[in-house]
Amino acid sequence: MSRKFSFTVPYAVPVEDLHRALTTDDVWQSRFAGAQTATLDLSHPQGTDTIRIHMTEKASDDKVPGIVSKVLKSELVLSRTDNWQALDGEIAKGTFEGTTGGISSEMSGTYELRPTVEGSEIEVVGTVRVKVPLVGGAIEPLAEQLHHRVLESERKHIEKWVAAQASA
Repeated sequence: MSRKFSFTVPYAVPVEDLHRALTTDDVWQSRFAGAQTATLDLSHPQGTDTIRIHMTEKASDDKVPGIVSKVLKSELVLSRTDNWQALDGEIAKGTFEGTTGGISSEMSGTYELRPTVEGSEIEVVGTVRVKVPLVGGAIEPLAEQLHHRVLESERKHIEKWVAAQASA
């Protein structure tokens, strides 16, 4: 069974600035600077103003929920790949895929970046599936919450980065 989810991440920056930040290597390199258990691979296979971001990170044991640690087969390693397309007017579309090592799970979905009165927002729509008998359904909402928290953390980083670029 899988769980569908959707949420929106609001940004206080215009669409053009947010898209430029999302597709700039510097943003992601600064985001992962000092992350000792993470890897980052950036490429632009669809050309300028697009990006493929592949990231992995080992979850620290103290951050793993109890229900998850009970069914882990090895260390929990999170892997996520985001792909962002070029702006089409004021809209940019993207996709994401995620998997975990240590527990069999997969997540996938779409992003839509669009303008708002306050700046912009990214709508996230996806599904998550945790393939663990009996408790997979209980873990799926935790995976969704983690994805939401990660995107909120990225929002804070990107807004600071855009502000720093504007004042430079």
